[in-house]
Amino acid sequence: MVEHEKKIAKMFKESNIPIYSKVDIEGIKSGQKQIDLSNWFGSDEDADLSIMFFAFIANGNADALYQKVATFNADEDIMAPLHAFQLPVEKFI
Repeated sequence: MVEHEKKIAKMFKESNIPIYSKVDIEGIKSGQKQIDLSNWFGSDEDADLSIMFFAFIANGNADALYQKVATFNADEDIMAPLHAFQLPVEKFI
C-alpha cells in the first residue's frame, strides 16, 4: 500500500481535505465471524499490515473523497481495494 500513498494524498488534496492523519495498523482476523470482514483483513489468523488515513471533515468533502476512492478501486489493479467510511462525531472537547 505504501506505493499508493502519494495517490491517496492527492485524493485528500483534491477533495479539499488539507489536513489528515496516517496510522500504521495491524489487522487480525480471529476466525470468529461477527460481521462480513472478508475483504478487510487477511483470510487467516496471521496479521496483515495496513495503513489507515483519517480526517475530521465536512460532509461535502467526504462525498468527493468517496468518489475518488471508488474511481481508484475501479481503475487500479490491486489485491486489496481502498476502504472508506464515515463516522459521526457526537461530542468533543
